[in-house]
Amino acid sequence: MDVVELIQKGKIRRYLCSRGKLSYPGAISHITQRAPGREKLFVEGSDYVFMLHLLKRSALEFKLKFFSFALMSNHVHLLFQLLEDNLSRAMQHLFHTYACYFNSKYERKGHTVCGRYRQALCFDETYLLASSVYIHINPVVAGIVKTSADYRWSSIVPFVTPFAEKTFVDYKFVLNLLDRNIESARLSYRELMNRSIAIKMKNCRDNKGAIEEFRGKFLKPLKDVAYFDNMHQKSITMELATHDFTQYKRKRHPETIAAKAYVIQQLRAKGYTIAQIAERLGICRQTVYRISQKHLP
Repeated sequence: MDVVELIQKGKIRRYLCSRGKLSYPGAISHITQRAPGREKLFVEGSDYVFMLHLLKRSALEFKLKFFSFALMSNHVHLLFQLLEDNLSRAMQHLFHTYACYFNSKYERKGHTVCGRYRQALCFDETYLLASSVYIHINPVVAGIVKTSADYRWSSIVPFVTPFAEKTFVDYKFVLNLLDRNIESARLSYRELMNRSIAIKMKNCRDNKGAIEEFRGKFLKPLKDVAYFDNMHQKSITMELATHDFTQYKRKRHPETIAAKAYVIQQLRAKGYTIAQIAERLGICRQTVYRISQKHLP
């Protein structure tokens, strides 16, 4: 059984790949990329600033909806949602542009990043939260800072303190998974990070199952800290699953069909009717029914 079939059957909640990438509108990806060997990806503050500039530009040019990020000295973590089917173009442009800048600045030749980036797809709310927390506690676990809020080169600030400035990071989307009241959500997120630091974490750059394992241990503090109300979960799932779906409704690529089947399965499980799903996805009820019968158990 291949990965597309597993996604269709809802057996996969998080999918990690380092070669063939899955790209479709609405896909939420945790991307990791690193420098080769013991090389540095960022040498001084201006390097981090330039990468931040590229992230902001990529959000606009490639319609990436960023949720979290952390720029470490030799690797990066990016968590975002695709609004268009353009993952490869977006990541190639981002890392190639940075590599040109870095090599020119330091008068060097050779690879700046270590081959292909890794992608882990997040298919539900717990994986999205686990990935965001994992990213933000990375500098603490690495021993760089004592608290996540002390780390300058991540998206942590609006997650833990009142924030009125304009930002390209949609932190409210993640926080609203915990509580509709943003300040209550910030308290819960802080508590989640504090508890998660105690989880023994593996390096996700060298261990493919690191975040999967982290997520399994993350569920206990999540249940202790946050209460997921069913209606809240339903609305979040609908937004996660169906953003800009209608413009791709006629495409027949296997990944797109698998994505549609997965979305329909998740929405049915949350209690949506066939009519409601059809209206939101911009397809007819017969299509929803046909996909349900053909691709779902």
